[in-house]
Order: sequence, then C-alpha cells, then structure tokens
Amino acid sequence: MPGIFGHEISELSKVMNYRLFRQGVISSNVANIDTPGYRAREATFEEELDSRLRMETTAGTHIPSAGDSGVGFKIAEDPYSRIGNDSNTVDLDREMMKLNQNQILYSASAQIIEGKLTALKDVIRSIR
Repeated sequence: MPGIFGHEISELSKVMNYRLFRQGVISSNVANIDTPGYRAREATFEEELDSRLRMETTAGTHIPSAGDSGVGFKIAEDPYSRIGNDSNTVDLDREMMKLNQNQILYSASAQIIEGKLTALKDVIRSIR
C-alpha cells in the first residue's frame, strides 16, 4: 500500500532532486566557459531510468528484479560538445538552452506536487 501520499510525490521529489543536481552541473559548465581545456559535463540518467523501468514483485512467488533501486546520479563528459580554439567544449547557447529546459521541468514537477497536496488538503477540509 503506497500510503496517504501515494508513489507519485515520492517519485516527483526524486525527479526534482535530479533537476537540482543537473542545475549544478550546468552551472559548473557555464562558470568554466573561459577555462582552457575544460570539458563540458552532463548529468546522466540512464541508470536511474533503467532502475525505474524494472518490474516490481507483487507476490512471493515472483522472480525478483536484478539490481538495486538506489538513486545515484553521475556526471559524464557531454558527448555533443564541440572543441573550441582553447580546447574548451562549453557552448554558452547550448548550456543556456539546457538550463531553461531544466528549469521548466523542475517547475512542472513542483506544480504537480502542489496540485496533489492541494487536492489532499481539500479532501481533509471536506471531512471536517
């Protein structure tokens, strides 16, 4: 049983944590735009996505899924970056686009959580 808040709020809080982590990685790239030889980095999510797509066992007779379900974000070199004259691979336009996209997705997650909590609050008010 998922409890009063369900699985959605828990999963959305993990998404928001990933978005905060990615914000830090993007900010680090922008901060190092003038550093010669700096390689742009990207937060990876494939391992997290794979862990979310695993099937859950609902009965004792089911075969358990392999791997753990812990949250772990990793940083890898950005595969889509291009090397500049000073061997720096940070593209300001691309980083700002990623920053805006990340902010929109973070805000969307926060709005969904806010809507769920508002609905729960409305239910509690109607009980009184």
